[in-house]
Amino acid sequence: MVQCGKLSDRKLQKQGDRAMKKLTFDRLVLVGVVLIAVANGMAFVLHAGVLVNHAWILYGGLCLLHPVCPERWKNSDYEKNAVLGAKIAGILCIAIGLLTGFAV
Repeated sequence: MVQCGKLSDRKLQKQGDRAMKKLTFDRLVLVGVVLIAVANGMAFVLHAGVLVNHAWILYGGLCLLHPVCPERWKNSDYEKNAVLGAKIAGILCIAIGLLTGFAV
C-alpha cells in the first residue's frame, strides 16, 4: 500500500536535497559548458538563435538557485565571497541571455 501525503513529500524533498548536494563547482561548470555547447549546436542546425539565449538564462538561474564554491574554499574565510561570486555570475549569465542578440 502506497502512503500519500506528507510522508511522500518528505521523501521527495530528501531525494531533491541529495541531488542538489551532489552538484559541486566542477559539475556546475561542466553543466554550463555542455548546456551552452548543445544550445549552440541546436541553434546552428535549427536556425533558432533564441535557444542560446534560453541556455544562458537557464544556466544563470541554476547558479542563482544553487550557488556552489570550489571545495578548497569551503570552511574558510573565502566561502561567503565565493558563494556571492557564484550568485553574481548567475546574474551576469541571465543578463547575457536577456541582452545579447543571439537570435538576430
